[in-house]
Amino acid sequence: MSVLETPRIYIKGEVSWDPIVTNNYDTNYDENTGETKFPNVADRVKAFREQAIEQTQKGGNWNPHGTHRATFFNTSVCGFDLGAGVKTDDPFVTAGVDFTGMLVDLEPFGGFTSQLFFNAMRFGVEGGYSILARRTARMTARHINFARNSANKMIAGIASVVWQTSFAKADGLHIESFNSDALKTLAQAIESDDVLGLTIRINAYRTIYYNNPNLTNGSPDTRAAAQALYAKLKGGGFQPNPARSLLVGVLGLWRKGEPAGEPGDRALVPVGQSPLGGAQVRLGKTEVTVDLSNSVPEIDKNLTKQDLGSLTLVEIDAASQEPTTLGSFGYDAYDRAAYESSAGLVTLPLATALQQTTTEKYLELRTAAGSPLLTEQVLRAIPVTPNVYLDEQQDLMAKFQVYSRGKIAETSVPVTLFKLDASGGQPDAGTKLTTDSHGVLTVPLTANAGSIYAYVPSLSESDQPTNGINPQLNTYMYVRVHPADEAIAQLPPTWDNVYAKVLANWNAMAPCMDNWLKLDDPHQVRTFTAILKLLTDPANFEDYRFMPVTRDMSPGQRALLYKFLDLTEVELDRTAAQAREPRMNFADLSRAMRRG
Repeated sequence: MSVLETPRIYIKGEVSWDPIVTNNYDTNYDENTGETKFPNVADRVKAFREQAIEQTQKGGNWNPHGTHRATFFNTSVCGFDLGAGVKTDDPFVTAGVDFTGMLVDLEPFGGFTSQLFFNAMRFGVEGGYSILARRTARMTARHINFARNSANKMIAGIASVVWQTSFAKADGLHIESFNSDALKTLAQAIESDDVLGLTIRINAYRTIYYNNPNLTNGSPDTRAAAQALYAKLKGGGFQPNPARSLLVGVLGLWRKGEPAGEPGDRALVPVGQSPLGGAQVRLGKTEVTVDLSNSVPEIDKNLTKQDLGSLTLVEIDAASQEPTTLGSFGYDAYDRAAYESSAGLVTLPLATALQQTTTEKYLELRTAAGSPLLTEQVLRAIPVTPNVYLDEQQDLMAKFQVYSRGKIAETSVPVTLFKLDASGGQPDAGTKLTTDSHGVLTVPLTANAGSIYAYVPSLSESDQPTNGINPQLNTYMYVRVHPADEAIAQLPPTWDNVYAKVLANWNAMAPCMDNWLKLDDPHQVRTFTAILKLLTDPANFEDYRFMPVTRDMSPGQRALLYKFLDLTEVELDRTAAQAREPRMNFADLSRAMRRG
């Protein structure tokens, strides 16, 4: 689809990931209630922070002082394609790319729900060649490839992931072209009525930890790195320890009908023991583009791409099983140099006789010997909102859009919808449903209790989540339900209640907040009333600065906090005094009346 057509702009660089990972473990956190699991001691916040530091010695809790920030660095525009192949001779090339977001997992124990909350993304600099793209929707991670780099055996270092979001023209998308042909062409293209704005698709890969690409899980060097972090944390001060990834990306058009948050192109998925991750394909009038950004594995620390020889894209008649060759390409089209210059996109000329494809045909990517590596998943149901947050008893109509060979299905389609637990495993028996005549499946959601679960749509026997979510095969939507916590909302708005039931959770889990606001200081908290109410307002949920960053404050907790913040000084003193007064029971009251 759109980023696979021209014009498109390529970027290359690095990104740092600085999440707090203390909440990744059920010993520390209850992901259903959103509550920290405290040690049973008097100063439970201090004890929890010390416990989190102790956990670093085992190498698991590798960043208890994280900020959740994800920031591009050393990232710039590296090329463009206006229809004549990759070029670099434009003044916009080498322009920096500026992005900072908050990395938050809806379901923090697993790896399927990462998302980036942000406000804007800028290519270039203000006053010069630039694209200012204001957020339309958060960026979500999809198509996780856990077999990307077997040589990088360090936590998630083996994996790569596709990140995508789209920027609507209506949200203030601005291009400053000057004499850049690349930007002029892009600016002209988005004026079309069929174009909603721009889409950015990024592949992040080769993640390293402790700033050392040579570490592996459990090795002596890794244990030494964890011990060094532990010593720094014990020494005091703020000690974040971000991970870092390489990235490549492509910026292109976002057309009507295309999903904003994940690829909606013709999807090819791995077959058998194929070493490749999934790919996307767009058949144009004169060319075919294959997106291998998340596909070809690296085989060593030098990021050498696996040489699979010549690869051929074929179109297969479903009835006769006869293949027709659409194009072939050699190793030089997908080696490391090619990957970094064009974000893994391979474009081939398409023979005139093959410009039209029928609905009875599907695509395969094959080796030179004819063995299939990837085959087309003809039907895909993509969630309109990949990650959904609800409050208990809140209703929502969630939607999936079915695509057929990369285009919106214009007919009713039978779908089996599976509900899975928070881990993405243990599917239920599935519910048989049918889309409307435009391929839209509407699912009513009613949040009955604090919980996390996933929906996986299946359109054939081959894509049923029998063994749980396979991110190379399945599309999915996660739902997180915040408990109402009505009992917390009804508590007297004393500082002791507000701290114990609301702020202590974040104060314990996020020591980084000490650099901005002492969450255990009632005077400071009340001094920041205006900004706290702004940044915890559900209306600002998508904002980069929303608090808490992990988006796990319940309605009851928010209500209690706001009641405390809204107290006048006189009311605050009265409430505190009432909290200190001993309460008489019935016998005490009777004795007092007799004495009177």
